[in-house]
Amino acid sequence: MRLLLVDDDELDRMAVVRVLQNPSLVKDIVHANTAVKALKLYEENDFDIVLLDYRLPDMECLDVLSQLAQHTEKQAAVVILTGMEDNETIERNCIFAGAQDFLLKKELSERHLTKALLHAQARHALNNKLIETHKRLKYLAENDPMTGLSNRYYFEEHLRNAMQRAHRLNVQLGLIYLDIDNFKLVNDSLGHDSGDHLLKQVAQRLQEVVREGDIVCRLGGDEFAIIVPDLENDTAIGALSQRILEQVREPFALNQTEQFITCSIGIATFPRCASTAEDMLKRADLAMYHAKRAGRNGFHFFSEVLQEQIIHRMMVENELRSQRLQNQLVQYYQPVLNAQDFTVCGAEMLMRWQHPTQGLLPPAVFIDVVEELGFFAEIDSRNRQLACLQFARWRQSGLIAADGVLAVNASAQWLQHDHMLTEIERDLSQIDLPGRCLLLEVTESALVSDFDKTSARLRHLKQFGLKVALDDFGIGYSSMTYLKHLPASILKIDRSFVQNVPENEADCRLLKAMIVMAKSLALEVIVEGIETLPQATLCRALGADKLQGFLFAKPLSPEDFEHFLSSHQPARYLSLYGEPDQAG
Repeated sequence: MRLLLVDDDELDRMAVVRVLQNPSLVKDIVHANTAVKALKLYEENDFDIVLLDYRLPDMECLDVLSQLAQHTEKQAAVVILTGMEDNETIERNCIFAGAQDFLLKKELSERHLTKALLHAQARHALNNKLIETHKRLKYLAENDPMTGLSNRYYFEEHLRNAMQRAHRLNVQLGLIYLDIDNFKLVNDSLGHDSGDHLLKQVAQRLQEVVREGDIVCRLGGDEFAIIVPDLENDTAIGALSQRILEQVREPFALNQTEQFITCSIGIATFPRCASTAEDMLKRADLAMYHAKRAGRNGFHFFSEVLQEQIIHRMMVENELRSQRLQNQLVQYYQPVLNAQDFTVCGAEMLMRWQHPTQGLLPPAVFIDVVEELGFFAEIDSRNRQLACLQFARWRQSGLIAADGVLAVNASAQWLQHDHMLTEIERDLSQIDLPGRCLLLEVTESALVSDFDKTSARLRHLKQFGLKVALDDFGIGYSSMTYLKHLPASILKIDRSFVQNVPENEADCRLLKAMIVMAKSLALEVIVEGIETLPQATLCRALGADKLQGFLFAKPLSPEDFEHFLSSHQPARYLSLYGEPDQAG
């Protein structure tokens, strides 16, 4: 046992040394006559016991105990010695301050002091075990056992403290929220062990790329967060995010093979984005989600506009899952006119959302969420059924000619729907609507996922009598390829090719080339987006078969469409246009 004896009275120190004559208990006694000297010795050496006089000339005993306690790595027990008789309050204060025992100098004896030292050492050892246990539990509570990073609990506590500090010092704070793209695919294809190894490597790379003082945490799963204190500006945290993206893009060694992954990052800053830690995390999460939707492998800053978009998306999703949106969808119809005699030869059905408080909403407001959540097939089926039923009534009443055609848009999800073929055949049979009266408009984007399967299904429907049109022709990347193999009989030219005609000669030549090409393939041509008389005149002259656009009518409710049919006078259009001229 090594002992530090602290007493300003040399006689008292000698008395203690005489008592401690047992060489097996105390091997070395180091003397100090002031608190300052004692603290210096304690800092520079290791002791098992400190015998500390309650009264020292340069420092109060409780202050000495406080400074001794700051050396958490030291393992020495402390016993207080005093010559004062009335010591109950003093003893209690010393024990609370960290001392293990309290002895009167007049009661010193070898047996008494030895017993006190051994008990003090035992109590101190037990206390140290409790401290170590607390440290281990604290580490487990605050750290992720897999990656060694701080965990969600520590992250939330530290973020709150960091925001309070940033507010106090009037500085900015950044939060990076990171999610590995397609991490589930790694687990499913390579196994969970490989997934865990990947997380460890990502954690290591994040620690390598961040600044000193930045806190990297694993929140759970494949989600990480980085607290960036003392942020200078958005450019700085954007540059850090870019470095993270580049670091993660480097190949990872998994199962003796190189694997390439990417990540998506959301960024929120204090005080611009939020005032609480909970809101900071939510906003960074929203920004990360936006980065995912934008194509992954990138970062996005939170903004108020993004907040509004997310709130709107959540509203649409809630309406979808509760079936309210489906029940509030209504069908509108835009007339399609024969380009030569201006009779109404059909209509295109277009969905609208009749919102109870926001009024009539176009598909752009909700269609992306519908597609993302997988409700498109359900909505397409329901709206097609109702539109076919309405169209059949118009045919039976004579408002629509017997050879009139109803056009409906076919989404990619609906085209991949297993019961798509049987549903159409059943619906047409139940309402007695011939297959030739239904036109499916298919966009290039709807064909991309599985062209062969979609083409085969459309070919089957064509045998059943349905017509197929390639919609929005000209705005995709490989429309000619699809045109070659798709069982389409109609080409629908996108409105973007009509906007600048006839004023722009280049656009006129392009429009003419598209119509000539379609005719050479024996395809019928519908031009949509007709808004002016000169546009209609040119399309007519170039040989377009049908016209559609605001010049004739906007999408109409069933009641307004019936009124249009009743009041439509083709002769009035013929008097305006005259006979079509031959375009050179």
